[in-house]
Amino acid sequence: MFFFILVLALGAIGMLAGLNLLVFVFALLVAAILSGGLQSGPMMLGFHAAPESIPLLRAGAQVRIPVMIHQRSGGDALAIELSGTIVSDRGERELVDTRVGHLAPRATRLVYLPWIPLNRGLHTWSRLQAESGFPFGLLGKRVRWKVDRELVVRPRHFDLPPQILRALGSRGLGETSRRQTGDDGEPLGIRGWRLGDRRSDIAARATLRHGVLLSRQRGRIHPPRILIRLDLRGASPDMMERAISLAATILTHRERRGERVRLDIVGEGVGYEGVREGEEALAKIPKSGPRRGLSAIASQMEEGVLTIDTSDVWDPTKGHLGAASSDLVGVDG
Repeated sequence: MFFFILVLALGAIGMLAGLNLLVFVFALLVAAILSGGLQSGPMMLGFHAAPESIPLLRAGAQVRIPVMIHQRSGGDALAIELSGTIVSDRGERELVDTRVGHLAPRATRLVYLPWIPLNRGLHTWSRLQAESGFPFGLLGKRVRWKVDRELVVRPRHFDLPPQILRALGSRGLGETSRRQTGDDGEPLGIRGWRLGDRRSDIAARATLRHGVLLSRQRGRIHPPRILIRLDLRGASPDMMERAISLAATILTHRERRGERVRLDIVGEGVGYEGVREGEEALAKIPKSGPRRGLSAIASQMEEGVLTIDTSDVWDPTKGHLGAASSDLVGVDG
């Protein structure tokens, strides 16, 4: 409405002054610029954006970074370009952005900036910016907010082929269960048979009835424990990344099977408990490789050990997986 009235006023002034069409077109352009500035200026002064909690980040997988936006002024926010700058640990800068068509006065909305991190590692979200040139994009206004947020991008996962999954299956490493006997020794229920169960615990009648080997559960059964030992000594950069991704994949695979997992990165002398802690440690391994000089951590009682390195040796029953195996050639992460 403001632009329409302004154009009419300038056109009337031009016609009354006897000016030609070129002057009228110039007046039209000036009206558009003034209208854009008067509209976008107050609109952007009332616009505010703040990042929310960051979801899990994984290399090669798309993620949506949440940002809460709010229009504090009494006018509508229109045609907003919201963008952020993410800097990798190697100094590479990436721009993530999205468009907000309309935000009503005093309204709040959660929007998302799509991003596909290409590499694992530490990234920094350094800046958030909102810009609008509404209605004609001739005199845009922008506001910026400084953001200091660390983003940990976990290693990408392999899509393991069936033969590897079978090798890591029920007869694989770390499958021995540990029993804590109850006070009265009475069975608490029937469950599937596991490696390590005594013959006296086999439920014969239930096994014959269901056709599956079943055991009587006496007391609490502790889940199997597995230590993933990652050895990157002497690895090239490409093979190091391959082994790191394989270790992250196996950590998640074993935990999903109900096992308790730990990670040992040879040379650091630190044990990482669980997938979350382990994958974040894998994400932070420097591109030059882990620190040297510290011995491997010791395995715990009844804990299986699975070593992952960059060789081409595959023998899960002996606790050895090599990331250079031909079984992984052509497998996408």
